[in-house]
This record gives sequence, C-alpha cells and structure tokens, in this order.
Amino acid sequence: MKKIIVLFAACFLFNLNLIKAQDSCMSALPFCTGTTYSYTMTPGTPAPAGPDYGCLGAQLSPYWFSVHVTTSGSIIITGAGTDPADDPIDIDFIYWGPFSSLSGVCYSQLDAAHILGCDYSTDNQVNVTIPSAIAGSYYMVMVSDYSGMPATLSYEQSGGTGVASCVLPCTFSSMTAVPGACNPATNTYNVTGTMNFTNPPTTGTLTVFGSCGGSQTFNPPFMSPANYTLSGLGANGSSCFVTAIFSANSSCNANQVYTAPALCNPALSVPEAASGIMGFKVEPNPSNGIFQLSFSSVSSEDVMITITDISGRSVYRETLAKYAGNYAKELDLTRFDKGIYFVRITAEKGSFTQKIIYN
Repeated sequence: MKKIIVLFAACFLFNLNLIKAQDSCMSALPFCTGTTYSYTMTPGTPAPAGPDYGCLGAQLSPYWFSVHVTTSGSIIITGAGTDPADDPIDIDFIYWGPFSSLSGVCYSQLDAAHILGCDYSTDNQVNVTIPSAIAGSYYMVMVSDYSGMPATLSYEQSGGTGVASCVLPCTFSSMTAVPGACNPATNTYNVTGTMNFTNPPTTGTLTVFGSCGGSQTFNPPFMSPANYTLSGLGANGSSCFVTAIFSANSSCNANQVYTAPALCNPALSVPEAASGIMGFKVEPNPSNGIFQLSFSSVSSEDVMITITDISGRSVYRETLAKYAGNYAKELDLTRFDKGIYFVRITAEKGSFTQKIIYN
C-alpha cells in the first residue's frame, strides 16, 4: 500500500479553515514536489460551470489543485482513486496551462486552447504529464469522481526533473468596476468597486488606476476584500478599464472593463478624459520593449507624456507645448528591466493612462 502523507501535514503551513472540499478552481490547493497527497472525494458536488472540460462528459465531485513550477524541467504527477475497500474506482481528470499567473485563470482562461491533457476512461489512474515545464509557469488540474461512490484520491510527483512549489501564490479571485451616474453640475462620474485577493505581498503598494483617469493607492497590510473609488472622471460614454496591481508582485493583477456614462450637460465644458486628445494607442502590446505611441491633439494645448514602472519610478518624460496635430513616436524601453509600465498622457483638460507589458 502506498505511503500516504495526509495533506494536512504538508510541510507548508495552511490555514485549517482552507482545508475543505476543493470543489472549485477558486479553492484549488497548491501541489508540492516531494509530498504525497491524499484526499477523500465525497459524491454529490457538481463542478462549476464556465471552464471547458474537454473530453469529460461528466464532472462530478471535483477536486482541484494547482502546480507552480519553480525549477524548469518535465513534471509527471501520477495518482489513483480507490473505494473504501481499497479497490480501484472510476475517476477522470483534465489539466490546463501554462499560465503566467493564477490571477483570473479560474474565470477566464480554462478554455480549449489551454487544455494539455484529458482522460475520460473507466480506470482509476491519474497521469498529469508536463514535458517541458518552465520556471514561473502555472497549471491547473481537476480530478472528477465519476463512480458516484466515496473515493480516496492519492497522488504525487513520480518523475521528471522539474520542481513545483506549494507556496500559495498571490491571486485575484474577482474585481468589480461600477460606474456611477453623470453629475450634470460637473459632467463627471465616479467608479467604485471591490477587489478580492488571496496571499498578497507584505511589502510595496496596491495601486488601482483607470484608463479613463483616476487612481488610488493602498499600503500594507493588504486586507481582502478591499473597496476602491476613482472620482471626478469625465463622462463621455467611452469604454474604459480599471487595473489593480501589486508593486511587489506585478504578476498579481486584475482588470475590469466598464462603460462610462454619456455626457449629461452639453452646456458645460468637456472635462477630464474627454479633452482634445484622441486615438491614444501604444502598440504592439505586449512587445519586446519597442513600442509605437500615437495620438492626435485636436486643440492646441500643453501635453505631457510620462512612462513609469510598477514602483512609480519615471523612466521617460516629454513635454509638448501648445501641441496640435498627429503625434507618432517609437518608445524604446530595452535598457530597462522587463515588466509592466504605464504610459500616461496629461493634457490641459484631462489625462489618459495605458498599461503596457515589456516581455
């Protein structure tokens, strides 16, 4: 009989309140090389809707775990399901990846394009094979108890030179962005929202900023859920997004799209993001560090272009005095570290911000 090290005794400290039925991707437990896991699968819980389950015609009593690769190389995870009499029982499995982080994976990236393996046979075996896992990548695994009987699932890494760490990663599980109504006295509106995240960094800042203006910064300790408000934004009916990102872990971020309310008092001057700047683009995005910035200024106004890194350090600044016309310029960030940067255009009547990724 296999040596079983009960999951609760894993070498990393887990909050006992989190050790419960792992029936959702959101509650997936991390996998660690060198540990043998055992879990009791109780019949009756269906898998959540949303993910593409590939070959699995049924997804019953699901158990989820994630794999965070810390040393590159192949990783082979094998396991088996048995009934209370220790006899083989019918279980199925599917796994997705690779992902650059787990933020947003559960509600947007478990699709057909990311399916790496799937088994809907009648046997009791699990075989998750990642032939060329790259350090820093993530994978998600779901095992299903098709038998409809109580089952014990045991699994471990049985081969490969890669290493996975069961240190819980920083992850956003959800983020909302709700625009308020246009204020006819100012032609502005507010955006409010809530962020839910787990295992945030203990240092740095959490910054929330909007592509149509506004920002808010949080300092540690970071508590979830966290509410934010971006105020005084120009109502113009445009499509906008809000981004939340930790400076100490730029891979831990979330985005939410919303539509700004339309201008409600045309008699007033146009505020904020509805200024004379139009067609603001930075492309390609992501890129290898070379970006093309372009926009048009339909009115003669002072324009400032700034680029900052995730910590707020300015890496580029340009001022255009009373500028009108079409602007196009190549931005070269290759002398700086790879990562996330923010391009901001500030004009006399408003500002625009766009996140760019240099990888």
